[in-house]
Amino acid sequence: MSGNKKEYYFIDTHAHLGMLKGKTPEKAVEDAEKEGIRYIINVGTSLEDSRMSIDFSNKFTNVFASIGMHPHDASGFGKKEEFALEVLVMGRGDESECSTENNSRANIKKKHSRIIAIGETGFDFYRNLSPKKDQEEAFISQIELAIRYDLPVIIHDRDAHNDTLRVLKKYAGNKNFRAVMHCFSGDSGFAEKCLDLGLFISFTGVVTFPSAKSVAEAASVVPIDRIFLETDSPFLAPQAKRGKENYPEYVKYVAGKIAEIKKLSIEEIAFVTSKNAEKFFSLNRKL
Repeated sequence: MSGNKKEYYFIDTHAHLGMLKGKTPEKAVEDAEKEGIRYIINVGTSLEDSRMSIDFSNKFTNVFASIGMHPHDASGFGKKEEFALEVLVMGRGDESECSTENNSRANIKKKHSRIIAIGETGFDFYRNLSPKKDQEEAFISQIELAIRYDLPVIIHDRDAHNDTLRVLKKYAGNKNFRAVMHCFSGDSGFAEKCLDLGLFISFTGVVTFPSAKSVAEAASVVPIDRIFLETDSPFLAPQAKRGKENYPEYVKYVAGKIAEIKKLSIEEIAFVTSKNAEKFFSLNRKL
């Protein structure tokens, strides 16, 4: 945009390009660019998926990687997996390149230049595919990994608000701790508790659903400078595309709904939420 108008664009802060079925990752990224999505954060859910996330970030200049272990897979998370994630953060190819944990840490030069977060990690008590104890241990391990390398945490919280807050309260005072509540699913009261802990809140297409009134109410109380936009593609397509596969280009529908709730222009929502994401994830320093 020119003149006195602010330049605006969108950032999809949470997508799973490797899970798409209707488009190749290449096509999804290309289509997103055409719709004004400047950056996409591809989020890992397992070690294999995290490696794929890094591959995407290396292949596409406008895609960044988050690496982590989803709570569904927490029963398979232990010291070996924790170390494997740390190896990825350090920019090594795989664990075999580092003979011991101490040796690998002694040879750290810098974090992988395209990894901008740890996660998604947290609790999922809706499907309960891993025992609660295992979910919590994996969650804590990944939070501490993020703090160690001064990276933000992407939090998955489904039907687990109280336990999520309980764990996060232990870290809220740490200077290197920063986190975002991905795919926010709570009400305004829960949103305020998240804000009190310093968290950012990210909204998906769920906020556009007529049945999700509590999420829309939450969006109304969250300050715009604490909001991110995301698609969680290929899941949770916005109401306008309900029942179809979701793509990063559809983040504009989330922006439109937030603009409606906040009584602001979509341009203002896009501008502020993009600046939020760039600062929080240090995107401009990773280019």
